Amino acid sequence: MKPDDSSLASEQFTTVHRSALDLLNRGAAWGRFPTPVDDLMDAAELQVAPISAFDEGSIRRYVREFGQRAEHLLRRALDKVLGVFDVHADMVHIDPTVTAGKQTFLKLHEAGHKELPHQRGLYRWIQDGASFLSPDTAELFEREANVFARLVLFQNDGFIERTIDEPFGIKVPMNAAKQFGSSLYAGFREYVRCHHKTCAAVILEPSVFCPERGFIAQVRRIEPSPGFRRQFGIRSLPNEITPLHGLGACIPIAPQRMSKPQSFALSDLNDEQHEFVGEGFRTPYQTLVLIHAVATPR
Repeated sequence: MKPDDSSLASEQFTTVHRSALDLLNRGAAWGRFPTPVDDLMDAAELQVAPISAFDEGSIRRYVREFGQRAEHLLRRALDKVLGVFDVHADMVHIDPTVTAGKQTFLKLHEAGHKELPHQRGLYRWIQDGASFLSPDTAELFEREANVFARLVLFQNDGFIERTIDEPFGIKVPMNAAKQFGSSLYAGFREYVRCHHKTCAAVILEPSVFCPERGFIAQVRRIEPSPGFRRQFGIRSLPNEITPLHGLGACIPIAPQRMSKPQSFALSDLNDEQHEFVGEGFRTPYQTLVLIHAVATPR
């Protein structure tokens, strides 16, 4: 599975939360749908580059100026990221090949690098060539920017307040994601993140067919609710799902895009089995499966 990309210590979250609320206030974004990202970028005094650094023409111009070795270094750097914040130009560069929902999140992620005071100062220092971030600090900064983007995009607790009273089901986060202007991926994760049910969003890589085993879907990430994390942990599912696993029936296989609710059993941290219901939605980029325990402990 992919490494954790959003957990913060309480004092780190407090700092990020304060900055996110400040930008929402300055951008007058509360209660406006979809979340007005352009107004928020204006409030952050940031521009999205009209010709991105990810554009092939930009890379060729860069190579003409700095040589072939520079092309290798630039392409290697851009292979690892989807967005770049130019602190001196107050400009963000976004990979134009990703989906519109992903571009929205990336804009706010890059805005986070500027809006978080401790990050802004360090990035200016780094881009002046004075130093570099340690891997641990760079990873923390990315997690902080992810949380910042989530809080701004979903207007703090707005997504939770919009969905919490509706009957639990896959169409709830799908409809809410559309309302807020987010990707389905981000919407599914937000839906379960603070839900009172014992539930989780299971994000799978696109299924591949194996003649001996049928389809195989690698588990990319599990986003658990607090109750799911306490009772089942995030290692309660294997690294790959096949038709032999109970969750396999919840995975829509082409030409299907959505599966009907399916029951299956899942063992908790004490090896006790519980009945779950799951339903999935297949996109070209991943399969999103929403699962919840039939009985949620009080």
